[in-house]
This record gives sequence, C-alpha cells and structure tokens, in this order.
Amino acid sequence: MRQIDFGDKGLTIPIVQGGMGVGISRCQLAGAVAKEGGLGVISTAQIGFDEAEFHKNPIETNLSAIKKHVHTAREIARGGMVGVNIMVATRQYKDYVKASIDAGVDFIISGAGLPVSLPEMVEGTKVKIAPIVSKSKGAQVMLRLWDKKYHRVPDLLIVEGPLAGGHLGFKEEELEAIETLNYTEEIIQIQQIVEEYEKRYQRKIPIVLGGGIYTRE
Repeated sequence: MRQIDFGDKGLTIPIVQGGMGVGISRCQLAGAVAKEGGLGVISTAQIGFDEAEFHKNPIETNLSAIKKHVHTAREIARGGMVGVNIMVATRQYKDYVKASIDAGVDFIISGAGLPVSLPEMVEGTKVKIAPIVSKSKGAQVMLRLWDKKYHRVPDLLIVEGPLAGGHLGFKEEELEAIETLNYTEEIIQIQQIVEEYEKRYQRKIPIVLGGGIYTRE
C-alpha cells in the first residue's frame, strides 16, 4: 500500500532521505532507503570527490559519478524510488540535471536557490521534481511561477525547518532563540497555499518536512 502515490510509482514509507553532500548520501545509503520503501536521495555535491580525476576535472568527474552512483543505487533499490539532490547554486546546474535524467533517476530535488527552470529541463521525461523552500513566501513564488510559465505544480514540496542542515540561516538575534523557534504558523501558511493549487490541478501535492527530526516520535 503506497503512503505517497505519484501515479506510476510511490513510497510505501513516507520518508525522504536527506541529500547530504561530499560522500555521505551516495548509492549505498540511497539504495538502502529506496529498497525499504522510502525515497533514497543521492547528493550531487562533490559526488566524485574520491575519484582519481576529481582534482583535475571536478565537474566532469562529478557528472560521471552521478551516473555511476544512480545506477548502483537502482540495483540496490530493487524497484524503489531513487532521486538526486542538486543545488541551484551548483556550477553548470543544467548539466547536473541532464546527467541525472540520463542516469534514470525518479526524482530531482532542488534547493539552495529557486529552481525556476526545472520543469523545462525535465519536460518530456517521467522524472518528478521537488523544490525546497523554507518560507511561505518562497512556496508562493515557486508555485505561482511554475503554474504561470509551465502549467504544472511540484510532485512534492520539501519545507526545510529552522533546524535543517540546509537552511539558509538566521539573523544574529534569531540565533539566541533557535531552539524555541515555532515553525508551526509558517507550515500552516504553506499548507494553505498548496491547497489552492491542489484544487486547481485536482491532484495531491505532498509536503515533506525537513530539519529537527531526530526520533520516531
């Protein structure tokens, strides 16, 4: 029974594994998570750091490593969903997206900036896309832009809370209260924005929360 359904595929466990860069989230971790029914995510950030040619040709090596790790993850996953996390701030972002599509990923997750052109890059493929936002304003901008320009909505929306490793940061005075920050109101606002587009497109847009999650409870 799928807990999150994407039509042709889905997740039996509603967990999206974080995309941690420089050798943490690669094929072994992503494949294992996908095999168990979650979304296994490979980070493309310096993914080829341990390859022989990395220091001579880092970008080319990373692009090659994406294909290598996606293929291995899919073998481990045994039909489970495998995605990549590609930061918008990545140099030659489009090349990383293309390499991931060519490798056969199910999902592309993208943050560290607004992935405004991502729908165009995956057009004509079955690859699903998920922007990462941290505020209701960012969610509103993304949904409105994709709706107006591409007539589509995200397959998944990832909301990074204030304790997420990839959060963009805080003002100095906010740091003093970081452990007591209440993100509930922000999430409610994002849910309300998403519901408008769900009604318009007659489809569910799952929201996944990231950051500050340490135990099952």
